[in-house]
Amino acid sequence: MALFKYVHPDRLDVLRDRQLRFTQPGALNDPFELRPRFESLISESEGLKGLAATPNDFEPMLRHAYSMLSEEQRSLLPYERAVAFFNAVVSTPEAKASISTSLVEYLRSLNDAAPRLREQLYEVLNAHVGILSLSEVPDDVLMWAHYADNHRGMVLDFDEQHAFFTGRRSATDEFFHLRKVVYGDLALARSLSTVNRDAFLISKGQQWAYEREWRMLAPLKDATRSISVSNDSVHLFGFPAQALLSVTLGARATTELESAVSTLCAAAPLNHVCVQRAVLDLDGQRVRVSWARGSGA
Repeated sequence: MALFKYVHPDRLDVLRDRQLRFTQPGALNDPFELRPRFESLISESEGLKGLAATPNDFEPMLRHAYSMLSEEQRSLLPYERAVAFFNAVVSTPEAKASISTSLVEYLRSLNDAAPRLREQLYEVLNAHVGILSLSEVPDDVLMWAHYADNHRGMVLDFDEQHAFFTGRRSATDEFFHLRKVVYGDLALARSLSTVNRDAFLISKGQQWAYEREWRMLAPLKDATRSISVSNDSVHLFGFPAQALLSVTLGARATTELESAVSTLCAAAPLNHVCVQRAVLDLDGQRVRVSWARGSGA
């Protein structure tokens, strides 16, 4: 398997500086991506189940209330008797029903804040997480049009086995390793606790399936360089020269771009990179990209 990055012709700096953008969710072209979808913070059934399964520790509250009594009142009602009386009261069916009702009202007040929490989580992702998107295909007509300036840009061919793409630090690490995107509608979770974290991070709508995307996430704080472009923060991560194997120029790429790319790839450390050009197959209505990886310019 190979993985490819479609690049605008203005981004010659990707080759010159060997830096790739990891894009914030809010700057992606899919406005629905990485938006948490859950109905409530915690469902009523989850809350009541927890109430029934977990003993309630009223000890601090009782001790505080008992300390507020006068010395005379405490002499008439020893603390142990007060505790026994309280436990007897709260164990009645009426008391349990009252506690459950209060809990449900509290949960509903919390869940009214769920829409705002969803937005806050999205804002946190935008501030702290970047996404590198790669594709399994170098010859998709729409990809060339949408991401490579109508076939005037280029496609970078990366070695997906390079250590740059396999930097996972633990079994639960979300960062620095490639994962295949799953296309389809992600079900609305009943509560925040039931959101499938892995599915949330790698799911996209079925209409994007033609992209055949693989992605890598990284903390934006680890960027090699961050710059501001048209009031947008751009976070760039350096990649090793050996991770790049070839560059395919678009069928409409200018001779100036071809010359600049060829010059960069003729010198170290990119002199192992093959440079070629895509061809428009007018009869087959497709883009043709020959297979050449790292054979040298």
